[in-house]
Amino acid sequence: MSTAIGGLIALGSSFLVDRHRSRRDRELHKRSELRSAYAAFLQATTEASEILWNISQGHDNDETARARALTVLRDSSVLARRFELSLVTNDEMTASTSQLIKLLIAYRDAVGRGIPYNDEELSRPRKEFNHERERLIRVMRETL
Repeated sequence: MSTAIGGLIALGSSFLVDRHRSRRDRELHKRSELRSAYAAFLQATTEASEILWNISQGHDNDETARARALTVLRDSSVLARRFELSLVTNDEMTASTSQLIKLLIAYRDAVGRGIPYNDEELSRPRKEFNHERERLIRVMRETL
């Protein structure tokens, strides 16, 4: 009888340990997936903003520079990365990333119109975008 009870206890504890390990592994996998999606989205938005910065500074001033500014979201995969991120995160984070993209679009539009770098009409959307990106990074860190 005591052997049977001991066996049941061992079986029960083994089941609980396996269940805990499985839950922990799922959480680690989800966190890793989230981290990868965050990094890909931030990389895309950083690439887009760097392209815009270079164009606005005149470093990238060939005749197609303004046209490239207007296609920067597509060319840097910002929208694709946002959709990827929306698959693994909550509605709040999706709304935050959409807000960041709206600010990036305002920055893109100003650069696309050829507004000089030091002009307030360009520096305001650039600063708003950078500020929102920093805020979003803080929120992302909190969720990891």
